Amino acid sequence: MTLEYLKATVADKLQIRSFLKQLNGDRSNFEISRFVVVKQGAELIGCVRIKVFKDGTLELSSLAVLSEYQRKGIGSELVNKLLLNEVARPIFLLTSLDKESFYKKFDFNIVAPDKLPKEFKNEYLRVISLPFAKNIQVIAMVLK
Repeated sequence: MTLEYLKATVADKLQIRSFLKQLNGDRSNFEISRFVVVKQGAELIGCVRIKVFKDGTLELSSLAVLSEYQRKGIGSELVNKLLLNEVARPIFLLTSLDKESFYKKFDFNIVAPDKLPKEFKNEYLRVISLPFAKNIQVIAMVLK
């Protein structure tokens, strides 16, 4: 299996949107230049991005890998590539408590909701009110 990790291009836009829709991923504030993708040939296998809020807050977002390719280190490599390209800090993210150890590998740490920047705190409050969040514990994390 030959995988290629690349910065996304305009040609990838429709495929990424479709991919994230299929996997119920975040498609807001969609800026193609902020994505890193992984492909096998022409097939999109996964993606991740830095989402920029109006106040400049950065969020690691839209990490998604096709189920048949999960547990093979592809998500970790996507995050590594993204963080190598994005030098600005801090970077925040929202995830479920059971994914905390995955993000700790990249030096993300849990941050209390009252310590979040205003725009990102609003996003946190929005996400925890969604139906899927009723069955999981959503946490905020930060990489300083």
